[in-house]
Amino acid sequence: MTRILVTGGLGFIGSNVVLQLLKKDISVIVADLENQKNKEKLLNKIEKIGKKTNAVTFEKLDITNFENLENIFSSYTIDSVINLAYGIGAICEEQPLLASKINIVGTTSVFDMVVKHNIRRLVFASSETVYGEKQSIFGQRAVTEEDYTGINNHFFTYGVMKLLNEFMAEKYIKKHGCSIAYTRPSVVFGYGRQNTALNWAEEFASKPAMGHAVDLPFSKNNKDNWIYVEDCAEQLVRLCLKDTLNFSCFNTGSQTVDGYELEETVKKIIPDAQLNFLKEQSFTPLIDDQDDNRIRKEINFHPRSFAEGVECLIKEARENK
Repeated sequence: MTRILVTGGLGFIGSNVVLQLLKKDISVIVADLENQKNKEKLLNKIEKIGKKTNAVTFEKLDITNFENLENIFSSYTIDSVINLAYGIGAICEEQPLLASKINIVGTTSVFDMVVKHNIRRLVFASSETVYGEKQSIFGQRAVTEEDYTGINNHFFTYGVMKLLNEFMAEKYIKKHGCSIAYTRPSVVFGYGRQNTALNWAEEFASKPAMGHAVDLPFSKNNKDNWIYVEDCAEQLVRLCLKDTLNFSCFNTGSQTVDGYELEETVKKIIPDAQLNFLKEQSFTPLIDDQDDNRIRKEINFHPRSFAEGVECLIKEARENK
């Protein structure tokens, strides 16, 4: 029986990865910090998709605790790992020591487990932040997996940590012959974000769905590449399950929209939606567009459009009202 370990499996992306695996009748070990509320939410979603909750095993995991990690890997026969245990946003800027323990030491510890326990495949989520703080570095074209920028063009500590994860992954691939793949998600949107600096990637549509105005931290001229959370999860799952991979690094891509199109998309479903944008913005944070041809060909999967994702988000927000 194929069994896949999902670290960070109670998180926003992680819980969707678990659901996608269960839909394919794959047994899952969810390893995460203890969070009863998120566990109950996931169990309810599992029942909603018609799957048995006993197909999932829950383990408490502190990824900074090597002994804890070793115990989990030693207790199960694990085919593959999807690693989504990570500290994002403010923690990287405000608590860099803790963030380093989680994001650098913790992730490298997972690499070690993969070698020690002869794991078939490791997949993890990197980030589009590895490309630096602004699109102008690359001109107007879509950014490809081969593009990099110097450290002086980075603003977010998170992105530099992700860059180091990628560097270490390539080292383990070359030195130990591991099969490792990683994606570079852009703005992952959908229902169920959990109190992070990116809550706006849900609230831009969920608040109007509830009849509330929403304040957004960017101007209408802002451009971003967006991917719906279920599609981001499906990409990770397909990379995990595919027999042989041609590359290790993949942009997630999907669709680039600006604030005008974002507002228009929401208002097609909710005509009286009130979205409040910043009046001015000196530059667009992060990159605007990803070239995602590589991953589309690799796993034969095409993410839904931004409009289709927004429709799904609004529907789920209303169902959970």
